[in-house]
Amino acid sequence: MTQEKTIETIYYQCSSQSLVYRELYILNNKKIKLEIKSDSYRNQCYARTYVLKDDEWNILYNVPYAEMETKEGLIYHHDYKKCPQKAHSEFRSDILRLKDLTKQLLS
Repeated sequence: MTQEKTIETIYYQCSSQSLVYRELYILNNKKIKLEIKSDSYRNQCYARTYVLKDDEWNILYNVPYAEMETKEGLIYHHDYKKCPQKAHSEFRSDILRLKDLTKQLLS
């Protein structure tokens, strides 16, 4: 049985042209960082999962930006710029994909 415990979930403006979703959680005693960036330029967007090993975050999996469901340019949406957490539904598909792949890779 998979055990998952959330440590932190945040949405924030990373620059004047990007919005980021980050989640830190523990999955079966391993510390995981999930990070998704919506930038104004598609090729600067990313969706990555990291695992903490020897006090360093190591990339476990990366969704190519061309395959991401998260749209570029979310920062330009009026509601999201003022309140980044309102963009949760925009990140949801990539969050689920990363979590599923992380479970598979670490099983």
